[in-house]
Amino acid sequence: MWNPSKKIRSIASKILIGLFSFTMIFHILALFQVIPYKYLWGGRLGNLEEMYVMESVSLIVNAFFLWASFQYIQYLNKGLVPLWIRIVFGLIGFIFLANTVGNLVAVTDLETLLATPVTAILSAICFSLVPKYENKTS
Repeated sequence: MWNPSKKIRSIASKILIGLFSFTMIFHILALFQVIPYKYLWGGRLGNLEEMYVMESVSLIVNAFFLWASFQYIQYLNKGLVPLWIRIVFGLIGFIFLANTVGNLVAVTDLETLLATPVTAILSAICFSLVPKYENKTS
């Protein structure tokens, strides 16, 4: 089984921090209607109220993902990543894998073409953080 090094895990965590930060900005722009809701959620939102609910939930979930990414780096720097945070990233990886499948069947081409590769990459990065890590030298 592939077991990424500390350096790879650190880079992966920092990529996640960047992507989750960018995603939160995207959801904030959607909430302020800078991005029209017809381009969100696969083009399946029916009205502004649905958009506010879904984007608010997305913002909260992404804030959790961002927090988890910072936690991972802190544990990594201490030399031991506990099981609970690895399980969290396994679950996040599955969420993004399911989201990738959903993006493939989105009504809007924008979601299919733009979001599919992003969620696929996020899923792969999250799964790379799941294997046990223990720094033998610390």
